Amino acid sequence: MFTFVIPAHNEQDTVATVVAQALQACHPGDRVLVVDSASTDGTGGKAAAAGAEVLVGPLGKGAAMNAALGVVDTPWVCFLDADLGSSRANVPALLRAAAVGGTADHVAGDWEYDDPGTILSNTFTLYEPLVTRFFPEVAGKLGANSLTGYRAVRRSYLNTLLPNDFGVEAHINITVGLAGGTIAVQHLGVIASRFRYKPAMGTEIAAAVLRLAMSSGRLDPLDRPLWNDWVSEGAATIAGIDEAGGRSRALASLFTAIRRPMPTY
Repeated sequence: MFTFVIPAHNEQDTVATVVAQALQACHPGDRVLVVDSASTDGTGGKAAAAGAEVLVGPLGKGAAMNAALGVVDTPWVCFLDADLGSSRANVPALLRAAAVGGTADHVAGDWEYDDPGTILSNTFTLYEPLVTRFFPEVAGKLGANSLTGYRAVRRSYLNTLLPNDFGVEAHINITVGLAGGTIAVQHLGVIASRFRYKPAMGTEIAAAVLRLAMSSGRLDPLDRPLWNDWVSEGAATIAGIDEAGGRSRALASLFTAIRRPMPTY
């Protein structure tokens, strides 16, 4: 059995779309649970009207996911983003079928963006270099969208508290891998979603990786300030990108940031 968990903060315009897909993907015994994450709009009402269970939750993506895990005991949990505008295939159904039909413990959804100009700046400027450095056994195993908001995970791998912020996907990637969980990637086709600028996201993602590096004995806490500085430089580059400057200029800035030396000690 599956629980489709949809954390949603101010997503009244799109939440019904992903709820409808999840309901279509459901088999007997499955649940569709929207966590209304401190929304100030009509997200909760739209989700309920679309047919989902609605749980009032705290602000923060990870905090909302933690709230859901407190009431979920199905063997699988399938996390879905609430800002799905449209997709050519039923995203929850693809993830469910891949999980049930395969042997992996963690199925990550990869996809093509409706806007081909999308740049995954936090992923390849901060997340991938840090994971390659500290957790090479996880690096490169989750597709291009390694921080995907669409994923199915066996509930048994989600028994520790998740970060309350946008570091949650990085945390899941690493902790499932460290626990011996196997990973598969399921392509989801083309997805259209609304981009929102979240300037703190990259710092939160990097912090999740560095916390796990320390807790697993791969990073000396005394060296953490050096890595904080490295992260700050990359985050500043990302924050400084001006969309009006064009894709080529943005990529040039990010490539420079990626090539900057990592701390040595």
